[in-house]
Amino acid sequence: MSEKSPATGRKKSKQDIPKKKKIKAVVSKNKKLPLSPREKIKTAYLKAATVFVAILIVSALSLSLFKRYKTDLKANESGTNLIERIAFGDVKVRINNDHFSHDALKEESCNNELVAYLQKNLKKGDTVISVTHDTGAYTLLMAKLIQKSGKVYFYNPSQKYVDAVKAGAAINGFENRIAAFTLGISDHGFDGLLVHKNNFPDITGKIEQKDYKIPTGYSAVTVKVSSLDGQLPNLQNINLLKINVHEDCSEIIDGAVNLIKRSEKIAVIINYRKEILSESQVFNKLSALGFKAHRIQADGSAKPTDLEEIKRSEKCFLLFKK
Repeated sequence: MSEKSPATGRKKSKQDIPKKKKIKAVVSKNKKLPLSPREKIKTAYLKAATVFVAILIVSALSLSLFKRYKTDLKANESGTNLIERIAFGDVKVRINNDHFSHDALKEESCNNELVAYLQKNLKKGDTVISVTHDTGAYTLLMAKLIQKSGKVYFYNPSQKYVDAVKAGAAINGFENRIAAFTLGISDHGFDGLLVHKNNFPDITGKIEQKDYKIPTGYSAVTVKVSSLDGQLPNLQNINLLKINVHEDCSEIIDGAVNLIKRSEKIAVIINYRKEILSESQVFNKLSALGFKAHRIQADGSAKPTDLEEIKRSEKCFLLFKK
């Protein structure tokens, strides 16, 4: 006999009872069963591994930030990890095995306008001065072009890049054609610093005085600095002065005025970068010495230009000649 509901007075249907059972069944399914000893160990290991990975990530990020923002002063290091590459067709180049050297050599090998100019204009017996903050690959190319009777004077403030050039000279048989010096070039001699951003090679830096306060996020290498007039007081009849540095090169010109005056046929090549040279005084300084600006073209020829036209370019190779 069916029971009546006290609230409604109607008879309870048979469907009311199964609903309660279903709810109980669902609740019973959601209850967690106790873990077995093996599952407990596995869970503990997973938690420990997660914590360990998190600690490693935090440590790596902290170390990266520390390296980026710390200030460090180091001695000039030698090049010990050199590898061999071929550039400009058949020139054997030794470079440091780092990202900067690989990328720089790749870029230098693609600068066809400069290579074309050098191949057209450098000749047997020429004398060249290269003041550079690059791999030195162009120095080896120029040594090849001037042959045994010529000479290249190579100046770079970083010891390991000078070591790379000397090693490249040796494997090409150019030892007597290249005189390489670990020296920064400015308008006078002093003990200085090569200041660069952290996580960047020292060669990308700028030369500063020894008492320069190194800012946060930068490091420095101790370097010797001189002028070209101080280093080469009796040299004359230079055919080419090539400058490729990561800063305004006006002071380099100031320190080479006498050398330039002693060389009637000298040409000056500057690797122009807009962010560095757009407001530079180097144009006025060379103009005062009787030079006119030209832009090196893709075929190696040189087209007259002026500062306003140059400023519209991000980068190019400038030739100054009388």
